[in-house]
Amino acid sequence: MSTTGNIPKPITHIYKEINEGKFKTTKHYELVEVDSENQILSSLINIVVDRGFAKSAPHFWLKIRSGKRWENFTGLFKTSTPGIYFADKGVNNRKEDLLIVKLSNYEREMTVYYFKDYYTANLSEVLKLIN
Repeated sequence: MSTTGNIPKPITHIYKEINEGKFKTTKHYELVEVDSENQILSSLINIVVDRGFAKSAPHFWLKIRSGKRWENFTGLFKTSTPGIYFADKGVNNRKEDLLIVKLSNYEREMTVYYFKDYYTANLSEVLKLIN
């Protein structure tokens, strides 16, 4: 797990919203494109507005489709840039992977930048790469 030096190239997943306006607090997305053979996230994902039950207090919850069920994947937290959120993923509460999620076109499009085996709490350099 690297925290300094060169930032690796993320695996970029691009999603478009489906079922627009069907649910009040949940948006569903379908994968349109992934820039690598190493797709990490499922083809269907959704984000749900946090209802305040978690101590970590994310803005959204990112869920992935596993079979016929939705599974919590990670919480999405606001950054200083509007429409851009960050998350971490790891095993046993270890921060191993960094995710940057960019919502655009009134949240109808979502781009997920997945930095595998890379995490940093200093997002300024990472955000420069994607803006």
